[in-house]
Amino acid sequence: MKSVPLQTEVDFTLVKQYILLPIVLDVLERDMQTLGMAPLKMPTIYVRNLQQVQRQVHEDLVRIRKQLRAHGLKVYEEKRTKSGVEVLYVCRGYHHTFSMLWSLIKAEIERYLSEYMNVDLDMEM
Repeated sequence: MKSVPLQTEVDFTLVKQYILLPIVLDVLERDMQTLGMAPLKMPTIYVRNLQQVQRQVHEDLVRIRKQLRAHGLKVYEEKRTKSGVEVLYVCRGYHHTFSMLWSLIKAEIERYLSEYMNVDLDMEM
């Protein structure tokens, strides 16, 4: 009898990144709009910096999509609810679910953005 292929940590991480990166793009877009309207002396510099980060995130999302296909993963449903995000996906023919609460998503988004912007969140101000 053939054993069921298990979902690996890599598979799980790819799905998680596939879900989080579009949210990072949404956050960046909203922040760029806010900065564009803010009474700053040089908003263009800040917006251009965020646009550069946005390009990097988009490149990473394209790379993640390719890796999902290579690993036999397909996300077929994503729901954003009041409590968080719920995802249904197929991993090598087997259906799985994945969900994250907004509080965890926020923490992950902060971590992602700090890495993209080379900001140390542990530094004291």
